[in-house]
Amino acid sequence: IMSIGRVQGPALNLIVEKEKQIQLFKSQPYWQVFITLKFPEIELIHNKDILKKLELKKFENLIGKEGKAETKKNFQTLYPNIPFNLTALQTEVYRLYGINPSKTLQIAQSLYLAGLISYPRTSSQKLPSSINYKEILNKIAKKYQAEKAIVKEKPLEGKKSDPAHPSIYPTGNFSILSGNEKKIYDLIARRFLCLFMKEAIIENKIIRVDIEGLIFTKKGLEIKEESWLKFYPKKIEQKKVPDVNGIVKVKNSRIEEKETQPPKRYSPASIISELEKRNLGTKATRSSILDTLFERGYIEGQSIKATPLGMSLIDTLKKHSPVIIDEELTRNFEKETESIQNSKKNFNEKKERIIEKAKKTIISIIKQFQKKEKEIGKEISGANDKL
Repeated sequence: IMSIGRVQGPALNLIVEKEKQIQLFKSQPYWQVFITLKFPEIELIHNKDILKKLELKKFENLIGKEGKAETKKNFQTLYPNIPFNLTALQTEVYRLYGINPSKTLQIAQSLYLAGLISYPRTSSQKLPSSINYKEILNKIAKKYQAEKAIVKEKPLEGKKSDPAHPSIYPTGNFSILSGNEKKIYDLIARRFLCLFMKEAIIENKIIRVDIEGLIFTKKGLEIKEESWLKFYPKKIEQKKVPDVNGIVKVKNSRIEEKETQPPKRYSPASIISELEKRNLGTKATRSSILDTLFERGYIEGQSIKATPLGMSLIDTLKKHSPVIIDEELTRNFEKETESIQNSKKNFNEKKERIIEKAKKTIISIIKQFQKKEKEIGKEISGANDKL
């Protein structure tokens, strides 16, 4: 079975284009230069990568040389993450636990049906007071022993709204959970709690050493006020470094050769986020579209790679029926569908007009495809035989 569609096409095209970038990529060598100070004994890196080997000569004989050090600090306010919509939940669950987006949606739906969370198929980042979040907050804060950390009466919110549903939140009901259900519920509950907490404070520090015009740096990071970070699984690695000012001496130096890396392939979570950014598909269908691409043999792996069949299909469609993979086509469909959902006047008239326009577009695409059916089949069959 093969298929292509108004979201499948653009989604597969994004993955194929990424694969072509990787295939065309040619790695280039570059060098990084490090020095270790005598006191305090810390290692710094030159502030620029060296792209030409001849430039390394200016870093010879650094040992024993003196330079001037200066330490600069700044404080950063780190706000809690905004409420979960479906895409954000799928992305965060994949980042933290490696659970695929379609599985996350399945588990979230199960938690919803059990009355533990709100409806998960939402694009909203809003938490309206009509859900009685104060009562929910009291129950959840008590369960997670977070009462003292709750300092705000109103939650932090994002910009996106959904006319049908608010953001994903715990209902305040509890049940005994285990495995991935427990992980996902726990994440949703903690995210909800953090919306009512004070901002965390981070101290950023950078040591800058000037040795005869060569600049070396060392960055440090320290959490000064933990606040919501204590309750949410957001890992911030602290890198404590001392203040270094005045004259310093180089104890040692080293050079490390590296190679430039090709672009990273999409993960299941990052491709769904990319589709959302481009307004392709809907919150409820993006993960199922991705599953279909896997099932059809167009893509493979968790670091998503386009197969020869997937690449051949996109190349063939670009040649014979490019409208099928045109992002603008599906984006317009999505916008018009949303306009029906948001319409308050002439609803039926507007719906019929948009449906009729969609019919004409789809019939036109099918007729164009049928004219080139044999050529398309012949070009794809070669790649299909390799599977």
